[in-house]
Amino acid sequence: MKNIILMFLVAAIPFMSVAQKRSSNKKSNAKMGEMTKKTPSAYEYMIVKGVESTTPDAEKLMDQGEVTARAGAPGDVRMKAMIKSKYKHFVRFDTGKITPEQIELNKMARVVSHMSDALNAASKLGWEFINASHTNTDEFVTHYYYMRRAREKK
Repeated sequence: MKNIILMFLVAAIPFMSVAQKRSSNKKSNAKMGEMTKKTPSAYEYMIVKGVESTTPDAEKLMDQGEVTARAGAPGDVRMKAMIKSKYKHFVRFDTGKITPEQIELNKMARVVSHMSDALNAASKLGWEFINASHTNTDEFVTHYYYMRRAREKK
């Protein structure tokens, strides 16, 4: 039995060594094409991310009984409270790279009172609104505003 296994291994050595030889031609089996350097996009893009608290400051200070009583109020009373209350907003501008303009926008973002203020500030600098989306949780609404502007020709 040992002789049969030994003969099989000796006979298999040439096949194993052929499988490991490198081919002499320079072609690769990879399906990836040649990498070419492309010109940058005609636009620069920016995402304005705003997080809005859906719980008003006054409600955070209430005890559980007051919150429950307010939740049982008629719909129009709750809607008015939502419109009149001061919600907190946190805004961040993201262009993918840190530029002096982005630093200035983020400094301004610390004092904005609403997402529309952030959009107005960006539009004054030539940014154009493209699209928006948002996500909801129990305590926060996160707004995403997608903006672009023509890239400066160099």
